[in-house]
Amino acid sequence: MLAVTPPKATSALKLPERLEPLARQLAELDPSDRELIIRAVQTTSPRRKLRGVSWEQLEKLNGIVSLGGNAVEDCKALYDG
Repeated sequence: MLAVTPPKATSALKLPERLEPLARQLAELDPSDRELIIRAVQTTSPRRKLRGVSWEQLEKLNGIVSLGGNAVEDCKALYDG
């Protein structure tokens, strides 16, 4: 039986050279296995966690920073010319 060498994984995309071995290994996997790995990486990769705050907490922040200006007037000037 002949061994088939998979095409270079970077043919469509230009990957950094350090990632080429990983791309070749992924290319050799069955599509279902490759998808499992990609899903696993996406679910374990660090993401920023959003934290909600109560309306009372937001209300306390009102007026802490004043940059001047009027948002309504600024929008009118921006869109109406």
